[in-house]
Amino acid sequence: MPVWTDVAQCGSTLVPALNDWWHRKGGPDIVPDRSAVDPLELKSLLPNIILAEAEHDPFRIKYRLQGTKVTEITGIDITGHYLDELLSAEPDQPWQEHYLRVYRTRKPLFGRTTVPRSAGGTVDYEFGIFPLRRGGEMIEQFIALEDYFDLVGTIDQIEPWRAKPR
Repeated sequence: MPVWTDVAQCGSTLVPALNDWWHRKGGPDIVPDRSAVDPLELKSLLPNIILAEAEHDPFRIKYRLQGTKVTEITGIDITGHYLDELLSAEPDQPWQEHYLRVYRTRKPLFGRTTVPRSAGGTVDYEFGIFPLRRGGEMIEQFIALEDYFDLVGTIDQIEPWRAKPR
């Protein structure tokens, strides 16, 4: 799963849009506060948004909200679940490390991943993970976005925008 810190490497238009919002709400060295998240301002991105909460000791991620497009494409709702519990079936996935990196650096992280479809084949998507404060200076939450490009339907019904053989 390739990751990068330069938003210019994204093929997505949605991930850079969230990056622009994040920089407008914070600044060069300021992480935006969770109170800056206005659903009306992010209306066009909401279907692809995931909100997660950081637990500090031990470090864990709990998903708080998942956009309708994420649910539609993946066929699962991760709201209320912990990342490490979801990854127990696939322990080699580096998602925990990606969130920890964003938590420690206080900077967004971008990437591309491929996930298997239950009907066979795979689907690629790009993502961005952005840190958020909640009143203080500590990173308390994350706003993330998954761009499936022009996919429609559930993961069992879709034709991937860029299929890779298994």
